[in-house]
Amino acid sequence: MTPVLPAGCVIALFGAADSGKTHLAEVLAQRLAQRGIAATLVVEPLPPASFDAAAIEACRAHALILLIASVSPTPIDDMLRKALMDAKLSFSVVHGEGAEQLANAWNAINAAADPEARQRAAPQAAGAWSWACDKCSDPACEHRLFSDLVAKRS
Repeated sequence: MTPVLPAGCVIALFGAADSGKTHLAEVLAQRLAQRGIAATLVVEPLPPASFDAAAIEACRAHALILLIASVSPTPIDDMLRKALMDAKLSFSVVHGEGAEQLANAWNAINAAADPEARQRAAPQAAGAWSWACDKCSDPACEHRLFSDLVAKRS
């Protein structure tokens, strides 16, 4: 499947140093180019603790955000997830290594490019949460894992 992305769309990859985001960015740019979608790869390191207002607004306006999970969770993973959530930015978590990571990222991009998927994932009311499990890019089902963690806290 080839995603239909708006002109000027930015696919932003965030993750810890060992998450494979640079390699993933390279293969995603190649795959997009192979499908006739103009893609420019820009590698711009983000200091771990700084999501400044300009970066947040740039992501909010133009970016499809992929949070690349480390094979072994790190404090950076938690910090990035918290920063994205605090900024109320939509993002997909991409797990795996190599071909699995690419497949999960590609699924997340296609889901985000699908207008019906965006509608299903949009909150129905302020503070409401809607989950689009049929378009989940995490084979281990992050929704289930999160629900289990919340249940353990109770």
